[in-house]
This record gives sequence, C-alpha cells and structure tokens, in this order.
Amino acid sequence: MRTVLLSKSDELYLEKCAQENQFSYGIIVGHQADLTKSVVVHLARNNEEDGDVEDLADVRLSISDINSQALASQWLSASKMCPGSFDVIGIFVSSVRSDVVNEQSPEFKNAKKLFSDIYDLLLKSSSTFGVYTTDIAQTDFVFLSYSLADKKVLCKNYSYGNGGTFSNMEHRFVDKPFEWIQLECSYDLDDVLPILDSTRRVNIEDQFQNVIVSVRKNLLASEVFLQNEVVEDTIDLHAYIKKKKTKVDKLKPTSTSGASTSAASNATDSLPQLASDGAIGGGDPIRASIVLPVKCQLSKPTDIKVREFNGTLRMSGIIATKVFCSPRNSIADVKRFLRDDVLRSLITRIQVYCDGLTDPYVTNEALYISEPPRRVFFSLPSEGTSSSTGAVVQFSEYLFRGEAPTVVVAQAKQILDVELDPETISVEAEGLPDDSNAGNDRTDDSRIMPSSMPKPELSRSLYMVGIAVALLVLLASVALHYVLSEG
Repeated sequence: MRTVLLSKSDELYLEKCAQENQFSYGIIVGHQADLTKSVVVHLARNNEEDGDVEDLADVRLSISDINSQALASQWLSASKMCPGSFDVIGIFVSSVRSDVVNEQSPEFKNAKKLFSDIYDLLLKSSSTFGVYTTDIAQTDFVFLSYSLADKKVLCKNYSYGNGGTFSNMEHRFVDKPFEWIQLECSYDLDDVLPILDSTRRVNIEDQFQNVIVSVRKNLLASEVFLQNEVVEDTIDLHAYIKKKKTKVDKLKPTSTSGASTSAASNATDSLPQLASDGAIGGGDPIRASIVLPVKCQLSKPTDIKVREFNGTLRMSGIIATKVFCSPRNSIADVKRFLRDDVLRSLITRIQVYCDGLTDPYVTNEALYISEPPRRVFFSLPSEGTSSSTGAVVQFSEYLFRGEAPTVVVAQAKQILDVELDPETISVEAEGLPDDSNAGNDRTDDSRIMPSSMPKPELSRSLYMVGIAVALLVLLASVALHYVLSEG
C-alpha cells in the first residue's frame, strides 16, 4: 500500500488553514522516495478566491464549491517552479467540519469529480507543449483532507481512468526531519534545427515545439555522469555515497611516514570532494553531467537524407539544474530527475516567453533573435523547527531582463503561499547574455529584414541625391519668381 509521509509542520499548516478560513484547499508538492513512499515537501493554500470570501461572516464552503480552473492554474504554475525531483502530487482540503474526513459523506463524491475536472484541464494544457517529464505521465494522485473538529486526517489515492477511483493510502507524520541530497548540473544547449515550414509567415510557437521534441529526444538518449563517473542505475544514492566515502577512507594516511602520508594525501585530494563525513544531508552538492550522443548515432543510416529547407533555428545557452533527492532514490531515478529538470525548465521558459508574444508569426526572410527568461532560485522559509536536514530544498522562477526579484516574491506568495525576502533570491545561477557580442550571439528581441533594409552605402547616395534635387527645385523656384516679376 502506498504511504505518504508528512512533517509536523504540515500538520500545523493544515490546522492554521482551517482556523483562519474555516475551509481551505490547495496543492501538495511531493517527492517519490521509492515505489511505495511519497514525501510531502510543501503544502500551498490556493489564494485565488480570498477577496471573494474575506468579508463574509459565515462561510460554509464545501468541495463542490472549489473552483477547479483556479486549482488547475495553481497546479500548473507550481509545477513550473518545482525542481525535476518534485511534482504536484495531489490536493488537500482543510475544514472546521468533520464531514471532509467521512468516507460516506457526499464530499468524497465531490472530491472524485474535482480530480477528474482538474486532470482534464491539465491534459488540455500539456497538449500545447507536452508534459514536463521524460518518463510516463503521472496518473495517481493524493487526496488529503483535514478536519479541525476531529483533529483527524484522511488520505486517499486517486487513480484516473474509468471515471476515477479512490483507494486506501496510509499517511504518517514523521518527527525526524527529512533528509535531502542536492545534485547540480549545467546543461549546454547548442544545436541547429531546420525550419521546414514552407509558408512565408512562420509560427514561432511551432518552431519552439520542435525544439522541445528535439531536446527530449536527446535527453532520452543521453548518459548522466555523477562526479565524472558512470554509476550503475540499480544502486541507491545512499549506497553510492557510502561507496565513495569508503574509497576515500582507504586512501587516508595510516602511517607516520612523511612520504607515505604525502602520497596518500595527494591521492585523496585527487578524488571528487564528495565523500566528506557530512556528504549525506550536509555536504556540498554532487556535480552531474549530461552527455549527449553524437548526432549520427541517433539515426539509422537509412534515415540520413539530403533535404531542402527554408531556414534554421539555432539554440544556444546553458540551463542551470538543481534537484533534491532522498538517499533511498535509485541512481536511475536520480538520472531521470536531472533530465526532467532540464526539460521542465526549457518548456517553462518557452511557455512564459510565448505568453508574452503579441504576434506569434514572423516572416521567413527575417533574422529573429529571442531571449527567453533566465532561471532564479529561492528556498522556502522555515517556520520553527526545520522539517528537513542536509541540503535546503529550492524552487525556481523565471525573470526576463530588467525584471526585479520582487516579481518572484509576488509569484511565490500567490502560488506557493510563502513570504520571501527579495535579498534571499539567488539570481546568479544563470548569467545574462553578453550584449557586446554581435551577429548570432546577440540575444535581444529583434527582427532584421535584409530584403527591405537598404545598405549604408545606398543610404548615403540617396541622401546626397535628395539634397541635390532639393537645391535644383529651389533654384528653379527663384528663377521662375524672377522671370514673373520682370514680366
């Protein structure tokens, strides 16, 4: 049976939501620790309808009153903020009444319909740019309800399909803080794709869709190295770190001899700085590398063709990646989380960028240069005793050039229900492009039309001809005036 692990701070948050609003609902951000256990990382109340109910003296909302569109919007927005190792795994309801934890009440039927509506909305949204994963899309979700009257929590597993079904699920509040291990990676995006659209006006969004398909294909064929080493997929992260630590311990100096001590020290220094005593839960991030195969290896010899096309699309830049894993995660899961984070970050940037386009079309004669937003990271503020040890989990948001970190503060409050200090937001993970570079390295939005823009030499010639014509007209006017006045 599937089990959901929550911290004591989650219980306090559910109680707070019921006390302040009588009835609250929101999303659950979680992490899949293994096949049977999910860890709740964060609960976020939906703030969409606060303004509509704050002046009412007696609010008696129920699950049937929940705005599925608002909840789905929060779900999608939070998914964009999550690292690749986290997902929105379900929804929660917190109420002063006891019927929300009664399986025989009409509320459970309403909850089933709510999940079905939200899932349909999520499918419609993901059909535009695809799901945020290199794996199979999620179909099982968590429904968590809390009653302040009974101080009781009820947890159910919702499976989509056949009208949707609820099944039993265990939940447990854990006193011991959750342990997180951070992995980092910088994914170098440098590729050229053909534009096969034969029309004169090319749809930019369609071309970005081709970028996503290409990157996803490359990620699926890629290999992930940890600390520049190939690691077996079958072992878990804890075993990998323990193995590295043992390797370092064997090379530690055991003799008082200066020469042997120096040799052992040099050997130890040559190893990746991973296996310190605090590596699990307290050490530096583990560095990962995503290595792509040679392009010709992705295709069969019979698939290689010579084709004509109307333009090219060049992708250039670096995607900063951070994921946070449980020691029980397998290395295969860790690699998938890293790939998912790259894909999720790319899709999110493209969606944010396309949402701001006034016209998604550009003529095929144009050189169109775009700068999607860059990724910034922030940590969730802890209240009281921390619910985690080791690395501090971080979420991300995306800023365009010129936007201030206060934009992130507003988004975090609206979507994740947290208060952030702008000074704590890390904006250095991805630098701004260098404006001094010309040509293809420029990244400011512009449309250059070579076929309609005159050359500088031609412009100067036209300028001189214009002056000459103006002088001739002036002289002719003076002569004509002189002739007429004499007559």
